[in-house]
Amino acid sequence: MSLRFACLTTVAPGRSLAEQCDAIAASGCTGAETIIFNDTPLDAWVKEFAGATSTAGLAPAVVILGGLALYRPGQTTWIREALAVVAEVGAAALVTPEYRMQEPLPLFPPFATPAPDEAEHVATALLDIAEQCARLGVALHLEPITQFEGRFWRTLDQVTPIAAQLHAATGATVGVVADFHNMNITEANPVLAMQKAGAAVTHVHLADNNRRLPGAGHIDFAAGLHALATQDYDGWCSFECAVDEDFVGAVSAAIARLQAMRHR
Repeated sequence: MSLRFACLTTVAPGRSLAEQCDAIAASGCTGAETIIFNDTPLDAWVKEFAGATSTAGLAPAVVILGGLALYRPGQTTWIREALAVVAEVGAAALVTPEYRMQEPLPLFPPFATPAPDEAEHVATALLDIAEQCARLGVALHLEPITQFEGRFWRTLDQVTPIAAQLHAATGATVGVVADFHNMNITEANPVLAMQKAGAAVTHVHLADNNRRLPGAGHIDFAAGLHALATQDYDGWCSFECAVDEDFVGAVSAAIARLQAMRHR
C-alpha cells in the first residue's frame, strides 16, 4: 500500500493558503495540514482553506488547534467553534494540552509535571473536545510533544490509553500522533514505541532529527515506516519540517525516497 502524504501549510512557500496549497500539490502531496489559533477569524478562514484545497486538488487532512492551554479553566469555548469549522472543511483535528516554551528550559530529568488541578482541567477539556468531535463526526488526533514544549504528554504510551478512554466514553474516533522528530527526543526506541501503540497511531508527522526533510538527518525512517506497515497504517504522513532548498523538488524527492522505503 502506498503512503498518503500531506504537508503543513506553514512550511510551504507562499503568501496565502492558496499559494501554499498549490506548492504542496505540485510537490506530489495529496493532502494539506494547517493550523488555527484562538484569534483566527474562523468565518474567513474556512472559506479560504476550503477554496485553497479544492482548487489545488488537495484533501483537507488535519487542522491543528494551536496554542492550547487546556490546563487552564475556561478554554473550550473557542475550541468548540473551531471544531465546527474543522467539520465543515472535512478535516480531522489535532490537539496537545499545552504548547509553550518551558521556563526554565528543562535540561535533565526528572522533567516538570503538571499540578493535580491542571491535570484535572486537561481531563475535563479533553472529554468535552471528544464529545464535540463525536457529535460533529470529526476524528481527533492527540500528539505527545517534547519536554521543551509541554509538561503533559511526551511518549506514545502516555497518550495511547487516553485516546482509548476518550473513545470509550464518547464514541469519538481518537488516535495518537507519531512525530518522528519528537520521538527522536522523547522515546527510548521510537520503532518499538510505534509497534506497541499499533493501530492507535492515526497520524504521522515527518521531520528528521534536525527538523528538516527526512533524509537530512540521522533518523531511521525505513525502520519506522516498516513498523507502521506491519500495523497496516493507512493514515496521513504529513511533512512538518523546514525545507531549505527548492520546496517542490525537495519534497517530491523526499516522497519518492519514503515510498521506496515502504516497499522494501
